[in-house]
Amino acid sequence: MHDEQNGHHRALTELRERLAGGLARARLTQTQLAARAGLARTTVSEALSPTKPVPSSKTVAALAGALRLPVQELLMLQRTAAEESGTIPTGGPGRPVGEWEPHDLEVHPAGPGETAAASDTPAARVLPGYVTREHDRVLADAVRDAKAGRSGFVVLVGTSSTGRTRACWEAVQPVLGEGWAVPCEACKPDPTE
Repeated sequence: MHDEQNGHHRALTELRERLAGGLARARLTQTQLAARAGLARTTVSEALSPTKPVPSSKTVAALAGALRLPVQELLMLQRTAAEESGTIPTGGPGRPVGEWEPHDLEVHPAGPGETAAASDTPAARVLPGYVTREHDRVLADAVRDAKAGRSGFVVLVGTSSTGRTRACWEAVQPVLGEGWAVPCEACKPDPTE
């Protein structure tokens, strides 16, 4: 796992090589890349430097997007590199959103149902198609802001079975592979340890 030649972990080395290759193919300077990615010049320089720590997932996503590189693949390398370096604990708190089944998070169809059409699967396990509504735009904006590093708070209000949880589930679908985690009781550390 450890690259003895340059003292860095392989995931971090590969991440930096892919970013540097993308920069070369784009024929940009680091200053131009910083402007295109909406990052500080120093942030870009440190992300590419073999002597600096693992760049943040926000930085990697911005650079990958600006260089038209596969964002999800580079974010996986970033997470592996961060875990290898001890920057984040392996597994982190909670489980990544993409590892959850919607029903585990209490996302379920509204109303009763016995079985899904033409199957033996209980209807409670089958989510119907989703129709977007005005609040979905607000949620999508909040997710985009969070992805860009701007925090916020959104509260959905409604009675039972109006689709609040489903709306949140749908809102996070664009970030499934990016390491966003959902805390769970089973994932929390034992306070007695």
